[in-house]
Amino acid sequence: MADDKRTKSTMDKVWDFFTSLKLAITVLIILAVASIFGTVIEQNQPMEKYQHVYTDASVRIMDALNLFDMYHAWWFLLLLMLFTVNLSCCTIDRLPRVVKVVRNPKTTLDEGLEKSLGMVDRWKKKGSMDVWADKYSEIMGKTIGKPLVTRNSETIHLYAETGVVSRFGVYVTHTSIVIIFIGAIVGNVFGYKGYVNIPEGGTIRQVPTRGGTKPVDLDFAVRCNKFSLTFYNDKFGNPTQQPKEYASDLSIFENGREVLRKKIVVNDPLQYKGVWFYQSSYGPTGTATAQVLAMDPAGGPPANLALAAGQKVDLPGYGAITGMDYQPNYQGAGPALLVVLEKQGQPSAEIWLPQGKPDSDRKRNDRYFFSFGGLSQGFFTGLQVAKDPGVNIVWVGCTLMVIGIMIAFFMSHQRLWVRLTPSADGRVDIVVAGSASRNRLAFEKKFEKIQEDLKAVAT
Repeated sequence: MADDKRTKSTMDKVWDFFTSLKLAITVLIILAVASIFGTVIEQNQPMEKYQHVYTDASVRIMDALNLFDMYHAWWFLLLLMLFTVNLSCCTIDRLPRVVKVVRNPKTTLDEGLEKSLGMVDRWKKKGSMDVWADKYSEIMGKTIGKPLVTRNSETIHLYAETGVVSRFGVYVTHTSIVIIFIGAIVGNVFGYKGYVNIPEGGTIRQVPTRGGTKPVDLDFAVRCNKFSLTFYNDKFGNPTQQPKEYASDLSIFENGREVLRKKIVVNDPLQYKGVWFYQSSYGPTGTATAQVLAMDPAGGPPANLALAAGQKVDLPGYGAITGMDYQPNYQGAGPALLVVLEKQGQPSAEIWLPQGKPDSDRKRNDRYFFSFGGLSQGFFTGLQVAKDPGVNIVWVGCTLMVIGIMIAFFMSHQRLWVRLTPSADGRVDIVVAGSASRNRLAFEKKFEKIQEDLKAVAT
């Protein structure tokens, strides 16, 4: 027997711990502080970026605490689980009392209940108690709801209520938070997030994830067909170096067949089999080449030249041309390329070729004249790849939370009692009382209107 008592006492202590309001507040504070760190410290970035921003000692400490991937850290997951258990236990502990109040309402207005209520009024009427009870029941049915009538030899009690469901609003909200946290835990355990770079024309089948021991294998292949980059123009209409839009033309291949193709931009991802591909970054691959067209004034076939920086390209029977410099806005006239011409038996000459003026070199009256067609640069697309199997659970929780908040804040459990008793002078002593679970001021106005309606009833 002593062992049973000791075991029961221990279980009570454990239950009290998980239903403690102090535990809920403590966990919430820790989660809030952790979320601040997760906001200040950019998450899931390459380690080189952190080493550039923080000292080596700080990087080691933060990496040991998983602050670079905080929302997948074991301690953050533990906090979510602890708060979920705490909220569930609190709901289980308190809900039966509310159910008892709702299922077994106090339908008779005794003296003790009357003294505990703030909205009470009384008056007397001549006539029969049954007649007044019928009249008051009709009025209550129009304002609060059809009343429950309790009769005994000397007293008639009328009780009506509305908005009973508001009593459960807070528990609907609690349940929604639990569901959201369960969704977050499911996504944390079974989902992943990673970054991958795909060059134009390249294909990937795996996604490296931060903290993972090996890349995640996809059930399909992703190919970057083309990457496009556009820039803002200045007030003169010339392109600047500020990106306006960057987009990736992606294809999904499964069993050697293209099953999906989409052009993605920032905030418009591609989704396939629960895996989301977000446009995240971009960068150049290799060195840029200048596209130069060598044209024969006599009408001979033109030659297309691709000039790498500092690389000499031979023109048979003429000499050589070398690309030396590039200016995105040369003398306010837009992009231009500086080339060096080395003609056979003549000194070299430097010429600027504006991209917007393809015939500017024709005036030299040379064997060839040249025009600059722009830079050709290959790019890779940087994609954030994420899979979160708990996201639908989170959405269910969010929907339920909206419903719970609307119930809790916009509905009120309103109760109204009317007691009729015979008085010593032969009249009927009438007492009306009311209460509301919230928004008391609004109910006071409603209670006053009900009083006026009840008092105005004639026999």
